[in-house]
Amino acid sequence: MVVAFVGCSGDDDDDTVSPTRAPTETESASPATATTPAASAIATPLSCVVTPSIEEGPFFVDELLNRSDIRSDPGTGVEAQGVPVTLRFTVSQVDSAGVCTPLSGATVDVWQADANGLYSDEASEGTAGQKYLRGYQTTDANGQVEFISIFPGWYSGRTPHTHVKVRMNPTGDQGLEFTSQVYYDEAIREQVYQQAPYSSRGSPDTTNSTDRIYTSDTQLSLTPQGDGYVGTLHIGVEAV
Repeated sequence: MVVAFVGCSGDDDDDTVSPTRAPTETESASPATATTPAASAIATPLSCVVTPSIEEGPFFVDELLNRSDIRSDPGTGVEAQGVPVTLRFTVSQVDSAGVCTPLSGATVDVWQADANGLYSDEASEGTAGQKYLRGYQTTDANGQVEFISIFPGWYSGRTPHTHVKVRMNPTGDQGLEFTSQVYYDEAIREQVYQQAPYSSRGSPDTTNSTDRIYTSDTQLSLTPQGDGYVGTLHIGVEAV
């Protein structure tokens, strides 16, 4: 099944959904609240904007790690060090009228590089057998999942990012599948990279604007929380 990815931004005062108007810079993505009835259409998003899918890139491994805190390697218990980031995604499906409905029961995988720019479980990275910064969660009745991760490090040629894959029936031959990458505010990134363990590597050699596949449509909304951040993104999938 071919799917498209949709970014939804919220406005409680609007009870219509437009599939064509892109959000302005002042509109922020907000996940469905806990009071949203299960499987009911979300009337609050101001727009459901279809955006291009983003390549899977390196290095997806279907580790089958059902966990919210993805920082540690389950074999050794060693935890990836870095500034903590709580990732909160709300996943919606979008009908032909452009109405968003929470997508429950979807498998959402995330994976990313550590503070040194290395992915786990990759022989080419020298990390074979390790499984840090990988995991999946299943969306609840409101289409929501949450992960505890760290601010990703960088590697040459790419702006820092986290990979996201949304699947229904992930073990079957058919089923919805969508893969994307989410990005980070550069002003916050520079503050983070002044801290250990990032500071020894300096600034990335690629910015958001010079990255070959960056899109602001999948940039996280980041807010401070404790010694780290919360990153949110309201996303959706649409069958074609």
